[in-house]
Amino acid sequence: MDISIEYLQEYRVILYEYTIRNFDYYTTLITWTAYITVLTGASALICHCFAKQAIGSGIPELKVIMCGFKMKNYLSLQTMIGKIFGLTLALGSGLPVGKEGPFVHIGAIVASLLTRITSACRYQAFFSSEGREMQMLSSGCAVGIACTFSAPAGAVLYGIESTSRFFAVRNYWRAFFATTCSALIFRFANAAIIPPEIAGTITAYYQTYFPNSVFVVEELPVFALIGVFSGLFGALFVFTHRRIALFREKNRLYLRIFNKNFTFRETLADFIANCTFMLSNITAEGCSKERLERWVGINHEFNALNSLAIYFCVYFILVAICISLAVPAGIFVPSFVIGACGGRLIGEIMALLYPQGLRGPDGPKIFPGLYAVVGAAAYTGSVTHSLSIAVIVCETTGQLSPLLPVLIALMIGNAISSFLQPSIYESMIEIKNLPHLADLPPSRISVHKLKVENVMIHNVLCITRSTTYGELRELLLASPHLRSYPLITDSRTKILLGSVARKYLNYLLYEKLGPDSMIDRKRINTTSDLLNHIRRNSRLSANNVLTDRNISGNTLLASSPLHEDHGGDSPLAPLLQRQADADHHVTNLSVRQRAYILRHPIHLDEIAIDPAPFQLVLGTSLYRVHTLFSLLGLNHAYITNRGKLMGVISIKELRNALANIYSRGAIPTYSVRKSTVTSPHRLLLNNGIEQRMVTTVATQTLLEDQVIFGVDSDIET
Repeated sequence: MDISIEYLQEYRVILYEYTIRNFDYYTTLITWTAYITVLTGASALICHCFAKQAIGSGIPELKVIMCGFKMKNYLSLQTMIGKIFGLTLALGSGLPVGKEGPFVHIGAIVASLLTRITSACRYQAFFSSEGREMQMLSSGCAVGIACTFSAPAGAVLYGIESTSRFFAVRNYWRAFFATTCSALIFRFANAAIIPPEIAGTITAYYQTYFPNSVFVVEELPVFALIGVFSGLFGALFVFTHRRIALFREKNRLYLRIFNKNFTFRETLADFIANCTFMLSNITAEGCSKERLERWVGINHEFNALNSLAIYFCVYFILVAICISLAVPAGIFVPSFVIGACGGRLIGEIMALLYPQGLRGPDGPKIFPGLYAVVGAAAYTGSVTHSLSIAVIVCETTGQLSPLLPVLIALMIGNAISSFLQPSIYESMIEIKNLPHLADLPPSRISVHKLKVENVMIHNVLCITRSTTYGELRELLLASPHLRSYPLITDSRTKILLGSVARKYLNYLLYEKLGPDSMIDRKRINTTSDLLNHIRRNSRLSANNVLTDRNISGNTLLASSPLHEDHGGDSPLAPLLQRQADADHHVTNLSVRQRAYILRHPIHLDEIAIDPAPFQLVLGTSLYRVHTLFSLLGLNHAYITNRGKLMGVISIKELRNALANIYSRGAIPTYSVRKSTVTSPHRLLLNNGIEQRMVTTVATQTLLEDQVIFGVDSDIET
């Protein structure tokens, strides 16, 4: 990919130089724009037609997957192929986008594919635990970062910060081993495959040559000021990108402006160069003539400070637009460039104000390149809310001397940005409306004051041992979106006994009443279909959402093992197999027989009841609820008071309560969702279609009740 990208960018410059020599200015402008447009359009076309999941960074989707949600086809081979070709064309066109996000996505896909290939060994040692799949995904993310920056240590830390909320420490050595191997292979590829003129090095991409005493103590307040500006502009960038993305979604309109004549590599080399634009190249501190001409012109007709300021403003807006295009795009490298530009601007001002240094002729000089490195790290950390940038900067520059100012600016910028806006990845998740539980911002007292009873659903759809088949049928029709139902003693005491999977209840109705066109049977039609589905999932379980943090006990799973497909080892498999062997499907019931069965209470096998669903008590703060959902990967939890079922809270209610956490804090959500049921014959639903469907069911049940009354009269006679 790097070879193809370098050649595409080189051809762009060659085409520009050829047209500028042989044609007029307008022809050159049209040719330049056409080259970028064609490659960008080809990248978007590949992603749109071949793999839509390849669009964008990929890190927001991986955060969702790592939190326990399933994202269809995001870890498929087709997505990886679309990502590779789309990213190559997008970067080759010269778009101001990065490749770290797509590389992280590609690394995670490779890890997922390796897990599927070795599925035959899943019952042996390493592959016997589904939690290992999340560890492999985390290692794959780290490998993607290592291949981007040649920074194995920083890659592991950044992969953890950007994709995982909680990380198993025992997985550190696996991630480091994977990144070391990837760095080693990349080094061999540099020497054996990549031409020398475009080959990078494993030690650093942007080597610096600062002396050991590169700064003095008096400069630390300036570095802190860079952190403040980086935090403010980082939050502004996240806000600007979100507004642009929402504007494009609503208005179907966006602008493409790409007319820069240099790549990120050349630009960063200029920013971190150990010289100053403000002095003549004759002096020791002055930049070379070639580098100086790129910023002040051949005849010095421009001012370097003005050029840096214009570059910062243009790329600030341009990057916010381009990373929202329908092409594979990363945010790390563009943010690094913007931050380096801002830092270089401050460094040049300092060099202009203090040409002899802060301590006079006998002290060290001002190094604008150091300010560029500090600004790059602080701004990138402010945008991504990551502190591992400091390690990546040290690895990519090859020096530890700027570590202290980098850490000072990075922590200040990160703190300010975290208070004002979510990270760019969290913002993308909100824009795409992905099912993800965002991190809580600091200093929000509302999450401690608001209790779970202010957010939960109070009236819960539930069943009892005395629930009839007719009531169960009506319940399933009224709530096709639920995967499990709580089992209580009765409607008065409401003592929670456990939960039952919808899959089992559907099958129970099928066994008693036969096929029913109104029951949702998209996933299960017959016992044989279900068993085949179970066997298929025993071979294709790469998308299971269990992690090391929730495999310690069945009561702490995101959803009970009774509610998920775990192949032939599913707790329901023996029960369903026994019922399949009986083969007593009822297909030709008369209306009277059917109505008679609907009046009888259901019979639940004990093996089908999860006796310990996850529970919370009344008075639990929203902060604790958020922590438990995040740590254990929960989808929902029942709220009880001394064993009595009081309500249920799911990720949907929690997300609604925290939707405006940055502006309004956590708020109650009474009016957000009130779809409840107090009795199977009294359904209060918001959806009109479901209301009409339930009315039809109620009418049918009433007719069947009349038939049953007639049957009872005949029996008495």
